[in-house]
Amino acid sequence: MGNLFCLPITSLRDAMENSIPAHSESRSALLAGQIKRDWWWVTISLIVFTAALSLLRFELSLERLDFTFYDFQASNAFEYHRPKNTVLIIIDDKSINEVGYWPWRRSEYAALIERLHLAKAVGLDIIFHDKNPFYSADDVQLAYAMEAHGRVVLPTAISADQSRIHKPLNILLESARSTGFINAYPDKDGVVRRAHLFFSLPEEPLHLHFTLAMLLAGGDEGILKQSLQHPLGSTRLIPFLGPPGHFESYAFSDVIQGNIPPSVFKDRYVLVGAWSSGLGDFYPTPLSSAKQTSMSGVEILANQLENTILNNWIRTGSPLINAFFSIIPVLFICFILRHLTPRRAILSTTLILIIIFIGNWFFLHILSLWIPPTAGLIGTVLAYPIWYWRSQETVLRFINNEISQMREQDPELRQALAGRTAPNTLPARLSHLHKAIELLREAQQRKEETLRFISHDMRSPQNSILALVKMQRQNELTLSLDQLLTHVENYASTTLELVDDFMDLARVEAMELEMEPMYLNDLLVEVCDDAWVRAQAKQITVVFDEPEQGVWVNVAPSLFKRALSNLIDNAIKYSSNQTQVTCLVKNKENHVQIVIQDQGWGIPKVDLPYIFQPFKRAHATKTDGPKGSGLGLAFVHAVILRHFGEIRVNSKENVGTRFIIQLPVIPEPGSKHH
Repeated sequence: MGNLFCLPITSLRDAMENSIPAHSESRSALLAGQIKRDWWWVTISLIVFTAALSLLRFELSLERLDFTFYDFQASNAFEYHRPKNTVLIIIDDKSINEVGYWPWRRSEYAALIERLHLAKAVGLDIIFHDKNPFYSADDVQLAYAMEAHGRVVLPTAISADQSRIHKPLNILLESARSTGFINAYPDKDGVVRRAHLFFSLPEEPLHLHFTLAMLLAGGDEGILKQSLQHPLGSTRLIPFLGPPGHFESYAFSDVIQGNIPPSVFKDRYVLVGAWSSGLGDFYPTPLSSAKQTSMSGVEILANQLENTILNNWIRTGSPLINAFFSIIPVLFICFILRHLTPRRAILSTTLILIIIFIGNWFFLHILSLWIPPTAGLIGTVLAYPIWYWRSQETVLRFINNEISQMREQDPELRQALAGRTAPNTLPARLSHLHKAIELLREAQQRKEETLRFISHDMRSPQNSILALVKMQRQNELTLSLDQLLTHVENYASTTLELVDDFMDLARVEAMELEMEPMYLNDLLVEVCDDAWVRAQAKQITVVFDEPEQGVWVNVAPSLFKRALSNLIDNAIKYSSNQTQVTCLVKNKENHVQIVIQDQGWGIPKVDLPYIFQPFKRAHATKTDGPKGSGLGLAFVHAVILRHFGEIRVNSKENVGTRFIIQLPVIPEPGSKHH
């Protein structure tokens, strides 16, 4: 079925041009024009469709596929660079075992801050909303440590409706250098890919993200200003710098115990957050894997802070730019499909899909530009089947119209395709068309054979007559008038016989047959009786082994009788004297077999495949062989096919030949089954 679907248009067109008359040149020009128009319509439709998919990808939920491609591309960077500006202090299981049960006293954080006096800024990714009634003095101690450090940032949380800001305790808020929200905003699939760096809220016209607050505390106001004025706006794709655990990290307990020298944190941004399972917030990211399914919130903050410092963000194209880049591969593949064969076209389509993936990776990792590929991929994939469906429909409709016209003009083709319903599937339609083309080619071949027949076989007797007359006039022959007329009569008879045979074959292939029920036994008896005189001349016995139970068949009596007579006459012609020709009838369940067998010369093995073709004769090179036109068996074959039967031949040289005719049977007229 795949081969039928991928049948090249050019091969169909060439086959028709080689099989139909000369007026097809103008028809083929019309076909080429229609295919060109189809190409324009397909190309324009696919471009509009792809652009619509790109522009409406959120409404059509195509961003889910884009997310999948984005995550795959983002997780396949060549290498990840170790961040240098940011370091993490993590509250891990080891720290909990050494410091004590969670939640810790705030004096522990005060002790930590005192050891980070060389840090550029310290961000505590821990929300201090409530007082600790048991250790109220700890809040004062933490506030004092923060004020003494002077560069500590505390987090806030924005309510879900963005109407309120949840801030830390006032005593801590007043001691902090700045505050910023730490809300994470995953995409629809729950994966964190974007950073929201600032919001305009009722309480605060410009509320900064935690990472921007860190820049303010660290004195990098130039970077902060650049971030606020960046053309990308507040929402940006995060180029994650590595998988979970990529940042330089130290355990909380190691730092407060003095195991880590303060110089490690000199002039670096320090983020403190929960890492232990069950304590902190964890989110899947584009770099998540089966082993590390999520990343801690503090490390996501670290990625945002590091990229803000480096001004390293992934830009996203505008809707029109995304649509433009989606259209380019579709336009390119449409151009290719029109000029390539189906096999090369599908390889080219595959290559373009690969190029889209590679180009997508290049834009993301080299140019830091994300172009959603889903719309372009869909348009490219659809181009191949839509183009070949449309173009082949055009070609098939054209050929069907041509075949319909030729069926009206050619009775033989109409008869050969009689009973064939219009196919509904593409393979059936192609099979139907190929059958018609095959018949047309056979007709062309017969036409050429006919021309050869007329130019050679029919001209030969006429040339002989002219030669006799010329030689007689020039007194080169000493024939009497009676002898001359006898030769002329023989040559003329040969010509008429050839014409009759040729016309009979043409007539049986084209004429409408008038069928009627016949009792097969009586028909065969009559044929065998007619052959008795010819058989007696060679002392050949014609035997009809008549079955006890006869059968009825639906035939055109004169044609069918003549076909059987031709077979028996051939058996007599090509048999030696004093042999036997046998005629048998074998009853089957739904059909009958007629077997005509001789003990003659047999047919050479090389001639058997062509024995039913016109102008093909076995033993044609024998000087003592019977003369003939080579149309007799072609006539028999045509008659049997017109009777919805089939004929086979088995033969062995110097042993004999057997012809087997198989016909459908009918109930006896007048019987209750009729």
